[in-house]
Amino acid sequence: RYSETSGWYSNYRIGETTAAVKILIDRSTDQIVGAHLLGPEYGELVNTLGLAMKLGLTTRQLKSTTAAYPTMGSDLGSML
Repeated sequence: RYSETSGWYSNYRIGETTAAVKILIDRSTDQIVGAHLLGPEYGELVNTLGLAMKLGLTTRQLKSTTAAYPTMGSDLGSML
């Protein structure tokens, strides 16, 4: 799933004008198999996505988590 995210509040609040994510999901298992993130603070999501892939978590399980707001992590559910 691709999302152009520069207009999202988490990017807007820091003045970021270029940001996007592409998350690759196996439709048969609902598991994340890869991700591309472009943005200044998306580094905080890389570890979360890597752990989710290692543990075989589904997007439904990730969407049910709670993250501090406003952070890039709080956008994870919308990215999935």
